Amino acid sequence: MSLLLRKKFVSLALAAAAAAPILGATPAGADSASVAAIANGQVGHSCSDYYGCRHPTAWCADFARWVWGQAGADHTGDLDARAVSFYEYGSKHGTFHSVPQVGDAVIYDTDGSATDGRVNHVNLVVKVSADGSKIQTVGGNESRGVRWRDWFDWRTNANPVGAGRVLKFIGPKGLSDTTAPGTDPAPVSAVGDLTGDGKPDLLARAASGNGNLFLYPGAGNGHFGTRIDHGGWAGMERVSGVGDVTGDGKADVAAIEKTSGKLWIYPGQTASQLGSRIDNGGGWGDIRITGSEDLNGDGRGDLLAVEEATGKLWVYPGQSNGHFGTRFQAGTNWDSMNPVGSVGDLTGDGRNDVAAVEEASGKLFVYPGLGNGQLGARIEAGTGWNEMSSISGAGDYTGDGKDDVVARDTTGKLWVYPGQDDGQLGARIDNGSGWNFTG
Repeated sequence: MSLLLRKKFVSLALAAAAAAPILGATPAGADSASVAAIANGQVGHSCSDYYGCRHPTAWCADFARWVWGQAGADHTGDLDARAVSFYEYGSKHGTFHSVPQVGDAVIYDTDGSATDGRVNHVNLVVKVSADGSKIQTVGGNESRGVRWRDWFDWRTNANPVGAGRVLKFIGPKGLSDTTAPGTDPAPVSAVGDLTGDGKPDLLARAASGNGNLFLYPGAGNGHFGTRIDHGGWAGMERVSGVGDVTGDGKADVAAIEKTSGKLWIYPGQTASQLGSRIDNGGGWGDIRITGSEDLNGDGRGDLLAVEEATGKLWVYPGQSNGHFGTRFQAGTNWDSMNPVGSVGDLTGDGRNDVAAVEEASGKLFVYPGLGNGQLGARIEAGTGWNEMSSISGAGDYTGDGKDDVVARDTTGKLWVYPGQDDGQLGARIDNGSGWNFTG
């Protein structure tokens, strides 16, 4: 039986069940930010009696009501193990929202209605974009655990979490909305050598305003030179260096267009310029991408992508014409890893690797590339990396002949971590603050 159908049958079977006790509930503060903080803190956990759920069941509603209870929401006793009980809660207490707010429960279904007494899934809004069109969520019973989902457009995405489209946002009674909508700073991205001086460079983009794209020439000592402005890229969702996929020997840039969901490749040219873009078609709107110099050993740049709806990690092998070949799967449960970056050769074996931060623990892991697009057993490379909002690599930024990692923390500081050729990193180099571009 599919997960979708199992959730519907379980919701009917539990229709009369009393709400499970909230164990150890201590309100963290009567505001919406508490819901997001508590939910984010549970990412990576699984069903347990702590949430009041019994495995195996469809326990998304158990998790969401537990979080609301921990945050101090009123009337959580009106909720039960059915996802549709959140719809009933909103009807009873008048807390439906037409525009999402942080802390809201969001319900999903395939038939476009909750009035038939059932819905497929519920999770919680933990962040809202400045224009209200996109949300980040945390939910239970997603890929068998508590999972975080990156930005998706709730208005246009017909199946953002694999349970049908968004039906309603329901606010928790008694919690004030104290979290202003916002947009995460756009990731920084290694881009290879776009300036033609033999040193790897860095891309950074403003998250709002005109979305200006800046190229920072690598100085070869762990620092960067005067930036070069490539104009407004506000129409683009994600931008990443991608190695050479056009076959001309120069690094290229990949970007996903907001309105169409299309993936475009911008060929690198001499003197840091970009050529006429190449259309790679639509369907990329809810996929996190990061470029790689070469993961499958064919000498061409590749694309790594985390599919938010499934948590699968895919490799799209680059060709020599600005397009990509048939994708293949390289991992599962990668929706629990953020940020994710291709980082060049950190293990010293001549093959490119991948680095990712585990949301639940804040640990940085290096996944050695095997040279065929697959990844080996991960290597722990540090803790406290949940302070980082972006990681990237694929180049020697310090001039010692070893590939390094570039990371930006949540305060806007940019750091270069020298690679050691064993999957570990040396003492970091401070590149100053102000790298959270918001205008």
